[in-house]
Amino acid sequence: MQKGTVSIVAIEIGNKCIKMRLPNEKVVDILSSVFEEMKKWLQRELSAPESGGYIVGYQHIRTGNISLESISPPYPLDIRSRIRFNIVDSTHKLFLMRAMGRKSFYMGIWHTHPQSIPEPSGIDWDDWYGTLEVDKTACEYAFFLIAGTEGARVWVGDFKTKQIVEIFECEKEGDLYKD
Repeated sequence: MQKGTVSIVAIEIGNKCIKMRLPNEKVVDILSSVFEEMKKWLQRELSAPESGGYIVGYQHIRTGNISLESISPPYPLDIRSRIRFNIVDSTHKLFLMRAMGRKSFYMGIWHTHPQSIPEPSGIDWDDWYGTLEVDKTACEYAFFLIAGTEGARVWVGDFKTKQIVEIFECEKEGDLYKD
């Protein structure tokens, strides 16, 4: 790597669970069901609009680790264009209510970008910081996931410090996580 360059690491959008290290040294598991739904909405065609929705999951009482288990898809009344997505369809609220019945709670938001490896826009950063001011999740973080056409990236916002940082996949040996 050249001096002054930054390497961007994206996670593969596949049918597998991904473990990522949180700033507090706990782990978040992003279950395969999240990626399976997300794959349906990737912007691989020039005409494909941005998609997005809510992320739901839970925090394990004993370990403090987190599981993200599903996402809401875009619904018909959402505002969608090639480079913009806004949640407006009330069906997302119904999705959250049904998830609560399964003991799965609001944990953040996801959306797509028409880039191979997504880069957050200024609008994304503003929205995320706004989320930290008004939302509440079932843990100390809000999760922000962007899926590009070839990989996804994940950021977490800390409700106490109001800082947002990217998180990365845990270290592996072969196909197994070390932790």
